[in-house]
Amino acid sequence: MCINNILVLGNFTWDRTTHYLKPLVPNDHSEDPKTLTNKQRALLSCLVDAHPNTICNTEIIKKVWGNEHISQESLPQLINRTRRVLEDSQKNILVNKPGIGYSLNFEFAPKTLADNNVESLPPQPPRQGVKKSHSNRWRAVALVLTIVTVFNVWHTAQALYYKMDFERVLHASPYSEIKKDENGNVIVTIDNHECIYHKDQLLLQCP
Repeated sequence: MCINNILVLGNFTWDRTTHYLKPLVPNDHSEDPKTLTNKQRALLSCLVDAHPNTICNTEIIKKVWGNEHISQESLPQLINRTRRVLEDSQKNILVNKPGIGYSLNFEFAPKTLADNNVESLPPQPPRQGVKKSHSNRWRAVALVLTIVTVFNVWHTAQALYYKMDFERVLHASPYSEIKKDENGNVIVTIDNHECIYHKDQLLLQCP
């Protein structure tokens, strides 16, 4: 059972909550922390969980790759890449038990070292899923604003058209050839023809 998440792996310390390996003894020439891939992190985690027992190859493959189809070389290649990252040229950290599987040779870091390791961890890069969610949200807001803007412009143009039409009617000159007969009918002269406008029927009758 782990007493903390900070492990000593050869010349490095590793916080199981991150992908970073830090030099056990920092100096002025220390490089940036080394980074584990997701598969390397999963490999080390399953070996830590099995400690001090040796975990068989099939169980490692199940925990690291799940139901993913892999070749027979996938696990040995992952082991070799992880040894290079850990500088485990003597194969003393990732220990192979022929015919059985692998175990991990490590120690839990003292509490003082673990506290210092946590304080100096490099900032985690933002998760891609969060960035994508924010990007989609802004796209949706921009789309809504565009629709609202187009709707308002269309109604503004329509209002201006009706305003101009109303002003033309309001300021139009009355038709000069209009009179009423003795019966009160409206007589409209059009091209020298007198037409009677029946107001109750909204009908203009010309001979």
